Amino acid sequence: MFSLLLNVLVHSPSASAWSDATCTFPSPCWPSENTWKSLNNTLRGSLYRAHPAAAPCHVPYTNEAACSIAKQNWTSQFWRAQQPGGYQDIAWENGDSYCNIDNDPNTPCAQGLVPQYVAKVQNVDDVKAAVNFARQHKLNTRVKGASHDYLGRSSGNGTFGISTIDLKGIRFEDNFTLNHASGRAAAQSVVHVGAGEHWYYVYKAADAHNVSVVGGSSYTVGAAGGWVLGGGHSALSPQYGLGVDNVIQFEIVTPDGKLRTANHYENKDLFWALRGGGPGFGVVTKVTYKTYPAITAITSLLLNVTYTNASYHGALKTFLSMQPDLAAHNFSGYTYPSNTNLLGGILVANSADVGGANATLKPLFDFAEAETKAGRPMLVQTIVSVLPSVFGMFSADPATVDEGSGSAAILGSRLVPMEIFKGARLEAFTTFLVKQPFSITLLHVAGGKVNTVSPSATAVNPSWRRASHHIILATGWGTNTTFALRNVLRKGLTQATQTFAELVPGFGAYANEADIVCVLIRKLERESHGLLMLIPSFI
Repeated sequence: MFSLLLNVLVHSPSASAWSDATCTFPSPCWPSENTWKSLNNTLRGSLYRAHPAAAPCHVPYTNEAACSIAKQNWTSQFWRAQQPGGYQDIAWENGDSYCNIDNDPNTPCAQGLVPQYVAKVQNVDDVKAAVNFARQHKLNTRVKGASHDYLGRSSGNGTFGISTIDLKGIRFEDNFTLNHASGRAAAQSVVHVGAGEHWYYVYKAADAHNVSVVGGSSYTVGAAGGWVLGGGHSALSPQYGLGVDNVIQFEIVTPDGKLRTANHYENKDLFWALRGGGPGFGVVTKVTYKTYPAITAITSLLLNVTYTNASYHGALKTFLSMQPDLAAHNFSGYTYPSNTNLLGGILVANSADVGGANATLKPLFDFAEAETKAGRPMLVQTIVSVLPSVFGMFSADPATVDEGSGSAAILGSRLVPMEIFKGARLEAFTTFLVKQPFSITLLHVAGGKVNTVSPSATAVNPSWRRASHHIILATGWGTNTTFALRNVLRKGLTQATQTFAELVPGFGAYANEADIVCVLIRKLERESHGLLMLIPSFI
């Protein structure tokens, strides 16, 4: 499959035109102002000269009313997604510049990494017009949906941007059949999702339709963009698979400006590539996912373990050693260990066994009791409840939810096998994590159903099919942090990620939440072999 796709892409005129698009501002090849005005007319006024979200709070763009709106909405990802120059992670919005709401307003707002122009497309015809314009002028182009991107793929200084956030639409079909299936596929229950939808609204609609769908665990992650193109992990993945395992069909405008349908029967190689191969194959306008009967009970366990630094190693090792048993009991979710406490949001789908959930944590309770008796106070607290549906995980008003938008973060990660939680490897892994100055997130989103899919079935990193967990190291900086210190943090995170990789030889990272330096290294390796940007990076 991989070699077939490579052959198709490398010999496709439209793909070559896309991959050769190297024109950036302010090169002589950059279109004239009149040319941009013509595109704006075609788009009925939906082309924007884009700037970072805080631009109205700085010279030379000072606008008190617009600045007030930016300050009120700075941490709202829903607002940021609607801004032509807004991104969840300002590390990929401002780059190394000081254009934030709390920086000196007399400091000029630089362009940062925001594209020069952004087309906020309103329909498929707009997408075609924008793609054709980019191809005709060989523009370096970025596609931005909900702008949840930790790798800067939807931003880029001097580029042309296409924003799909206004391509809304959530439509359910209980008896959907693929075209050209010729009786080979039974009708199934699906949901068609526009590229501009957030998962919160898809979950809300699915709840009202009495079905469940596998999606991201954030209010504001895009439901039909980078999340699924990179693979798409979910708290439901151990029971139902990754996002790519639940895609029935894509609709995409390819580099030649044509709207194509990709599924198991039409454009099969493109369908394979879009399921985990990352962005770069065109502009996705709609994704169709399979749905499942409504999940009517989810055991939710909120975990807070507090301890002294002296107990950190032992507490973490105990919790890590429990992972095989937790997986056997269908636990999924997210935990965040540090040298003072371990926080967790753990779920068991299709279960209302509150007592069983607490009982599974017995080794942690026992360790806490022993530590406390030894004069090292340690406390394990749990709040266990039963949620009535998947939407029950998103009960807060989305307008009040703070998911870290408007701050700078960089990530490094690795997919890991269950074996790392056993024997000598467990001790080495625990020691590695305890020494980290970076924040740590253990994502219990692999294993189970994810491991039953063939590594070659989709373009997602094959490590997913052998992994039990996805583990992230992360750091960030404040809006006034010096550029020198930012580089120290970047270098340190890359070094830690590379050390992490040595603990899990043969395993890669999740393409959407990887270390950018590792991604760039693999990009250069591919380009040196003539593979350009058309082939996904399995880092």
